[in-house]
Amino acid sequence: MKPFSIRITLLLLIYLLFTQSGYTGISTSQSVQNSQIKILLDQVKRLVVNATNHDTVSILLNNADELAKRANDTHSQLDVLILKGLNEYYGSNYELAMDLYYNALIRAEQTNDSLLISRINHNLAMVFDELQDYDEAILLFKNSLEISTRLKDSTQIARTYQNIAISYQNKKDLQKALEYNEMANRLAILRKDTSMIIDITNNFGTIAYDQKKIDESLEYYLKALDLYQKINDQPGIALAYSNIGLAWLDKKDYQKSLQYFMKSLKLANELKMYDFTGDIYSNLTVYYAELKDYKNAYFYYDKFNVVYDSLVGEKKNKTIRQIQAKFQHEKNTRELENLKQTNQTQLDKIQSARLIQIYLISIALLVVGLLVALFYLLYKEKRLAAELKNKSDELRELNISKDKFFSIIAHDLKNPFSVLVSYTSLLKSNLEVFSEKELKQIITDLNHASETGFDLLQNLLLWTRSQTNRIHVFKTKNQLKSIVNNVKALVDLNLIDKGQRLETEIDGDLMVYADKDMVSTVLRNLIFNAVKFSPKGSLIRIRAISTGATVQIDVIDEGVGIPADLIEKLFRVDNDITTQGTEGETGSGLGLVLCHEFVEKNDGKIWVESEPGKGSVFSFTLPSAI
Repeated sequence: MKPFSIRITLLLLIYLLFTQSGYTGISTSQSVQNSQIKILLDQVKRLVVNATNHDTVSILLNNADELAKRANDTHSQLDVLILKGLNEYYGSNYELAMDLYYNALIRAEQTNDSLLISRINHNLAMVFDELQDYDEAILLFKNSLEISTRLKDSTQIARTYQNIAISYQNKKDLQKALEYNEMANRLAILRKDTSMIIDITNNFGTIAYDQKKIDESLEYYLKALDLYQKINDQPGIALAYSNIGLAWLDKKDYQKSLQYFMKSLKLANELKMYDFTGDIYSNLTVYYAELKDYKNAYFYYDKFNVVYDSLVGEKKNKTIRQIQAKFQHEKNTRELENLKQTNQTQLDKIQSARLIQIYLISIALLVVGLLVALFYLLYKEKRLAAELKNKSDELRELNISKDKFFSIIAHDLKNPFSVLVSYTSLLKSNLEVFSEKELKQIITDLNHASETGFDLLQNLLLWTRSQTNRIHVFKTKNQLKSIVNNVKALVDLNLIDKGQRLETEIDGDLMVYADKDMVSTVLRNLIFNAVKFSPKGSLIRIRAISTGATVQIDVIDEGVGIPADLIEKLFRVDNDITTQGTEGETGSGLGLVLCHEFVEKNDGKIWVESEPGKGSVFSFTLPSAI
């Protein structure tokens, strides 16, 4: 048994002997009770940061709460309530943590304890950040910062700067994130706070990574790893390993990338960092997909889904809003009660002829106040109902996306692999019976099946990352012609195979403000579709024109065209539209859904004009960079 576990056990035994024995005549002095409470709370502060100690911490806090109530120690009772919220926070029970913090905030405001109000606002902000409500998190952090600045609490100020930086980074406001992280760093250095300096160093690395400054990011990550190792911070080491692996993956050094990912995964499993293992599985999925090792890519993607599915549903916005409404209702009720008591005191002091008149006026004001409060609560309830409807619509969309995903896995992605398995099994056992012409045809079919599976897998991985908000939009100024030429190089072999020509009408001066990789993905899908659904020897054209604030790109083919009743369904994930190409090519329909999402993420629009037998024109717009 570890030393701290022995101390906890002895402490609990001593507590039980004093509270449950038959010696009711012996009372504990005030100083002894205060000492016991301090010992329990000190133990809690050391243990609470590890979610595996949740039950032990709960026992210690319940005992401390009982002692604080016996001693009528209001401050210690509030400390216990805040630590209970922190225990639920580290256990990912965010709704319960929020409820505890709001209760603590009500009591702290009643006692006008600024230090506790600052702490509670800070902890509430951490919960909202976890629930991805970054604007509310930043607002609460700044409330805490204002109070701690007034109290000249440098420790709390530095911690708040650091967390505001994280929330801005999560919100994708990287410039603000960098500013607050630098302020936190200066304070941490002044205070010689080693632990905070390490965390801030790691944050500099993640900000640089989001800015696509990979070399700078890697330098920060390696520095953070060295510091974590010096203080033997095992969870920090696991995090640093994963971050370094991502940086090496972006630099295409796959050997180093895999080495660090595996170190991170091994340490995370040893430390039972279940949530964090999901991130590592996702990174390994992308790693193996880049290497075209689809077997391992699927293996780690399946592991990621196991972790992800177990965490889905933890952030229930309906419950959160109900807690907020409950807090606001209690606050309003308390204020009305205080007003009533004040009015009553004034009435008691009045002993003149105007007593009845003032009494009636006070009652009228109270009724008006209650009506205002009632209308306010009805308004809040209406807003909550609207939010619930929005969340229900979002859940329906998520279910549709999940059904689409499994449909693709079960059918579209299975087909090319069935071709590969069938042909390779046939070649393995009967290679000598095939002529050279037949072997060439089989190899052609195998190549086609491999390309189809690879294209679908690329779209599938991009789409699933988009649905889980793991794809970030990095908008920069880009020359449109350069992007089109790069995509054209990818489709040349397909054009040669079908004897088709691709012509471009793009001014070299046209610049767009968008994410280069997303625009490439949109163009790749649209051009491959044009090739697929156009006959041999046909012409495919790409033209772009400036319309002032935007640039319009058209992909024009001479293909089979699209019926009018199907056009409006092309870009929707809840419609299963799959057709064969002119040479029997297959598709899942996911590419156009992905095009729609990526164009909208870049502030553009996408549409199609087509008639059966007369070809199609797929058009989309992007913001102009001029």
